[in-house]
Amino acid sequence: MVKMDAFVEKLSSFSSDKLDIAYGHFSSLDEELDKNVNGDIALFSVTITLMLTYACVATFSFRDSVSQRSILGFAGILAAGLAIIASFGLCSIIGVDFVSIVGVVPFLVIEALRSSGVGITITSITDLIAFLAGVGSSFLAVRNFCIYTAVAVVFCYINNISLFAACLTINERRVEQNRHFFTCRRVKPKEELKAIGKSNLYAICCGGSPPNNRNDAESFLDKFPRWLFPKVVLKLPFKIIIIVLFVCYLAFGIYGCVNLKQGLNLSQLVQDDSYFYKYSTRLETYFSRQTPVAFVTINDYTYSDFDTKNQINSVIKTAQDHEYFDDTFEHNWLNTYMASTYYDGSSESDFIAGFKSFISDRRYSRFENDVVFDSNERRIAASKFYVLSSDLSDSQEEGKMMLKAREIADREKFQCFASSPAFIAFEQYVRILGQTLQTVGIALAAVFVVTCFFMPHPVLIVFVTLAVTMIMVGVFGYMLYIDVALSAITMIHLIMSIGFSIDFTAHICHGYMISTGVSRDERVRQAFDHTGAPIFHGAMSSLIGVVVLYFAKSYIFKTFAFVMSFVLLFGIAHALLLLPVILSWRGPGRLTVSNELKGKTEQVEKETEVFL
Repeated sequence: MVKMDAFVEKLSSFSSDKLDIAYGHFSSLDEELDKNVNGDIALFSVTITLMLTYACVATFSFRDSVSQRSILGFAGILAAGLAIIASFGLCSIIGVDFVSIVGVVPFLVIEALRSSGVGITITSITDLIAFLAGVGSSFLAVRNFCIYTAVAVVFCYINNISLFAACLTINERRVEQNRHFFTCRRVKPKEELKAIGKSNLYAICCGGSPPNNRNDAESFLDKFPRWLFPKVVLKLPFKIIIIVLFVCYLAFGIYGCVNLKQGLNLSQLVQDDSYFYKYSTRLETYFSRQTPVAFVTINDYTYSDFDTKNQINSVIKTAQDHEYFDDTFEHNWLNTYMASTYYDGSSESDFIAGFKSFISDRRYSRFENDVVFDSNERRIAASKFYVLSSDLSDSQEEGKMMLKAREIADREKFQCFASSPAFIAFEQYVRILGQTLQTVGIALAAVFVVTCFFMPHPVLIVFVTLAVTMIMVGVFGYMLYIDVALSAITMIHLIMSIGFSIDFTAHICHGYMISTGVSRDERVRQAFDHTGAPIFHGAMSSLIGVVVLYFAKSYIFKTFAFVMSFVLLFGIAHALLLLPVILSWRGPGRLTVSNELKGKTEQVEKETEVFL
């Protein structure tokens, strides 16, 4: 590592008016990724702060000190923070390596916390199933991220139904007993304080009484969604416009899915002022897409035997005869050694002695790292031979070339395996699409099953499942238009999207199901009354936080911002525009609810909506 640092320092101080030098080493990418992510942690903290600030503002009441609800936000943060700490601690204890993308887990936990009632149960279960499906991924970053996040989701749910629920109960008792929201001391009503000569400001800050009705307890932002959206979605001209817009949305999404790019350029992962950015862009711009591929053996072969030489040449010849490989390039230490004056094949010991003299010659020192001797340095324990790929057109061809190299190694008599540092990137080209579709498919199936349990009406189950599918089509497809390709990083973001997508749609359908209006339009209006505020606040607080991440230098956080913006925008559009229109036309019949159950349901909705 010291040598690598000295290498970078030496070349960074070099200047020339004749040479344009770009450089990098084997661990440059890892160093730059860590630098980017660590540099954006502060930016991520700003994101969380903005989300929490919005939550406090949205629940802030100017009425008096008794009906004030913003203090519950701090209880929510405590629940989320404990879930994050528990997840990180438990995963570290059991030996799960921390990866950079785990840095977005706090955002996800706070997102889950903004759900309430049935919403958080459905979201938590579908999120958990989606992340457990991702645990089976062959990509280490995806697998470890899913483990960390699945554990955090479990702890978050436990904290919600225990710690946060307890805080809700305590808060309701505080309000009933006319206690101050911060000091918890009993206070006098504002009218009594004004009667004894106290100012209006003093009366608001130090006095108050329990709200007489829901209107007194809500802020302006709480009332805004149920005032605006019914005026839009329940009028025929707007309904037609909404349907047409969503048909166009779906068409563009499907086109994007069909033409979605796969792969990841190295230059996307580092800052543009980094030395490795210059190196990677030079490679991508000026050099062909040719990759050195090594055929490596760790078997004990007698290299002085001509049969071994023929087997090695057969491997190289088979590769060169294929269109994926250059038919002239060959880096073969054995052939070069046998053609030199140092060669002595009379015995294996003489062969080894001659080879040591061979690589000590500066003309042939390039082969020094192609051979590993055993502990006694009397035999060759491992060796490698190189071929070069053709100038391949795209990442998909590179992935196919990697598979072909492995196939050649498996079929030949000479026991070896194909290897290249670039295979780390190529691996995702051949696996990422299948694994993403499999994981998302499992999560969508989980959405269907979970919805069957928590929303036992076939029509609403179909609506929720189709809406989540449409949202995912949009998220997948619209990545094409912002030039974001499908990779291991975006696969993680797509897995995260499932839970957020169902959160919005489940809320509005659940609100419709428990509504008691006679007509469909009336039930849609009541659904907005029940769930419009949580959906709107949840999306707005998240969007405000996500906007900050657009300025991140890390590709991980930047793509997270884009994908989450799609999830939030498409999710709120489906929940507050498309689904209400569909429900107003083809919603199921009215569900009969007893007065006792209705009263309990309204009380639960009132209590759980205090936190976004």
